[in-house]
Amino acid sequence: MGFKENCVLRASLDPLMVSVIPNAVVAENFRPLSHDSVDPRRNSTPGPPQPLGSHETITIVAIMRLFYNKGVDLLIAAIPRVLASHPDVRFIVAGTGPKAIDLEQMIERNVLQDKILLLGAVRHEEVRDVMVKGHIFLNPSLTEAFGTVIVEAASCGLYIVCTRVGGVPEVLPSHMTEFAAPEEDDIVAATGRAIAKLREGKVRTDLFHGQVKQMYSWTDVAERTERVYDGVVDAAASEDLDGGDAARGCTGVRSFALIDRLKRYYGCGIWAGKLFCLCAVVDYLLYIILEIYAPRSRIDICRDWPKKLFKGDKAKTAELAEESDGLPRRRGVRRRVQEETAGIQELLACEP
Repeated sequence: MGFKENCVLRASLDPLMVSVIPNAVVAENFRPLSHDSVDPRRNSTPGPPQPLGSHETITIVAIMRLFYNKGVDLLIAAIPRVLASHPDVRFIVAGTGPKAIDLEQMIERNVLQDKILLLGAVRHEEVRDVMVKGHIFLNPSLTEAFGTVIVEAASCGLYIVCTRVGGVPEVLPSHMTEFAAPEEDDIVAATGRAIAKLREGKVRTDLFHGQVKQMYSWTDVAERTERVYDGVVDAAASEDLDGGDAARGCTGVRSFALIDRLKRYYGCGIWAGKLFCLCAVVDYLLYIILEIYAPRSRIDICRDWPKKLFKGDKAKTAELAEESDGLPRRRGVRRRVQEETAGIQELLACEP
């Protein structure tokens, strides 16, 4: 179950009221090695990867905090089984935490020092250098909200093996991932499927970087955030105009009257629902009292903070005044110039 579905079911919300906005990833900081080897003067791109040979070494990378909720116990149990089935596989594990001692003991017990490289703590700016050494990224987490690390790994051109928990199924498309249940047997099986697909050349990991760059750019995330805020503002404005009736904004964000909100709060739990209703009523009464004694019509609106003057701004005042005198009789332009001139003069008067 994804994050949005979980939120909708637990809170009994209209799905149109819930918007999931992912974290942005700077894809240029997580480039595959193939992008570093391209000659920019030729304006060429690397061709599709060749299938890995049956005896060519495949490296699996796992970067995580070594805690229970990150699935370290599953990783410890799965690694010996994967290596037993695939002798030409190597592991790189990076991270620190209380489970590090268990990982080291597993390596000692199974004599896997030549097949598992433990890096310890890795700084974020060095994560890309570790990722590009691998072919598969393994993320056996038991709980996960978003999982930015798997997006960064996919941007580096790694095939993702991850557990189907939290919001992870909503993060990347299916052709980039091999999903598994948070169980030892399923993780071993999913890893085996990923290895087989890479050896047969069925996965175009060379295309992952460009696709991630389009899906998780800061521009896209900012636009999605702006649409949500615009929808909330439009819904609130419609609610005020309609006298408190339910209204729906342009993005499907819905706003309810007080009685509707109380009904929904009451259904949140035997004790929590009553507590939510009590808090909502107290807040509403406080709002009414404040509106009576200090109505919003009497609240002063803060003026825009004047910009700091730099060298040459004092001379600009005279230039603006001359431009204002020489401008044609267009009210909008003339008024704008006059207001800017007055603002600068006011700021100059405040200077010591």
